[in-house]
Amino acid sequence: MNPGVRIIKRVHANDLQTSLLSPDEKTCQPSQREIASTVKNWIAELAQRRRADELTARTRFLAATHS
Repeated sequence: MNPGVRIIKRVHANDLQTSLLSPDEKTCQPSQREIASTVKNWIAELAQRRRADELTARTRFLAATHS
């Protein structure tokens, strides 16, 4: 198959026309990349918070055992 030739089935022709709309006419749904980035940030923040909580707990425990 020639990579320069693109075959579009009739059923998908309507989908193609709707995808060619200008950005103003498209819906305001966030892209998958934005969603993935947001979720990754949430996970990183949660992990950082857990590490900080563990460090605080260890510090308090060591201070209590050495006093």
